[in-house]
Amino acid sequence: MKSLVAYGLLVSCFLGTLVNPSKLESANLTTVADTLSTSRLSALGTVDPTGTVAGSSNVKLITPAYDPGGAASIRNTITTANLKAGDTLTIGSSTVGYYTVVGVVDANNFTVTPVLASTDDDANDIIYLITRPTQTFRFTTTTAVLNGSFRIMLPADSDGATVWTDGIPDDGGFDFTASPTVTASVISGSGYTFSAGTGTVSGGSGCTTPSNYHCYDVTYTGTGGIGAVIQVVISTNAPIAPAPADSTLGTAETYPYIVQNLSGTTVIDSSSGKIALIEPVRVTATVDPTISLTICGADTCNDVEPADTVDSEVLTNNTGATSTSTAVALGVLDLASARIEAQKIGVGTNGSGGYALTAIDDGNMRKGTDTIDDNTAATDPATPVVLNTPGTEAYGIHPSGTHVDTGTWGTGGAAANKYSGTDSTQALPLVSYTTGPTNVTYTYVTYKANISATTPQGEYAHSISYLATATF
Repeated sequence: MKSLVAYGLLVSCFLGTLVNPSKLESANLTTVADTLSTSRLSALGTVDPTGTVAGSSNVKLITPAYDPGGAASIRNTITTANLKAGDTLTIGSSTVGYYTVVGVVDANNFTVTPVLASTDDDANDIIYLITRPTQTFRFTTTTAVLNGSFRIMLPADSDGATVWTDGIPDDGGFDFTASPTVTASVISGSGYTFSAGTGTVSGGSGCTTPSNYHCYDVTYTGTGGIGAVIQVVISTNAPIAPAPADSTLGTAETYPYIVQNLSGTTVIDSSSGKIALIEPVRVTATVDPTISLTICGADTCNDVEPADTVDSEVLTNNTGATSTSTAVALGVLDLASARIEAQKIGVGTNGSGGYALTAIDDGNMRKGTDTIDDNTAATDPATPVVLNTPGTEAYGIHPSGTHVDTGTWGTGGAAANKYSGTDSTQALPLVSYTTGPTNVTYTYVTYKANISATTPQGEYAHSISYLATATF
């Protein structure tokens, strides 16, 4: 009889547990992380008209902070520390991203292009920069939830619904954008076939608890799994990152997020985390305008030695003929053939308008009052001619190389290469390169001389100066 009673009590207790189950306690999803495509804050501020004038490119931020009050409060939390060249801003009544930051002047001033419109320079006109990071959430499941969903919750500004979807950065949370792209995938494990995700603004249907959070949901079919690694990405039309809530620079502002695994509307597992947003580090450097000019001859340039070929003409190898960086010796001139030597001139610049190379001399090649005639007078534009008649007194120089105008100077040998004399008052244009900066490029200058039977004997000489001029 006693054993029968004990058995009855055991059955009664078991049935009681089935009829009144204990409350389910939510477990934690593990290894929860949110990776942002950028940790940069958005920016929000207002115009100070004392340094912001329509038709100019300068914009000044108002200080101290301007706060019109109310739910749509705008605080001047922007500083130029949160701006960089190339950023696109909205100012005043302009469309989103209409202005582009050209440069930062100081803590309160920056410049933009195009110049300010007449409607965008008024006191307290709004200024804002939108940062919209892609957010990638990754976590490990704790419970196998059949045909459930995952929800990502991002904080909304406590000012209320009037600022949640206006497309302007909020200073206390994320600004919601309709029709976000929300996708989920299984990194490891199985049991999930995902549908396209959706976004719901805080306070919208099914997105009320906890308050002041936007919801991003993705449903799935399948058994779910324990220990599965899931990734949820919010990309296109992702929410706008907050603007700074204070003016403290160099210290990140943190915002919470919540990740949930649901069965219907019931939260099965949940975890929370925080993300940190901060101003970008603007790295600056100064590049001075530069131009380089080098000259070398047979002493350092192997391709301008006697018997080498420059622009299809062979440099002469007669006695005394050579070139260095500072001198060219044609040696003994001959009635039967021209004497030719060369130098190699290198020019490079970071000038936006490129460079020009010219030559000017201290007078004709001469011995006292005797001269060797120039092949043709130096002019601008240059009008050189072929120098290819031995026995006729003539002297000139011929440039060849990457940036030389072959239409002016010819190219390809004695019958085509054109020469001109230099002048002491009229610089001779040799190279003109105007398409932008250039690494060092080389121009070969060939020196060529003929004499006639009546050219007086003696040592002839003159000096040529090369000028490289860059346009910045």
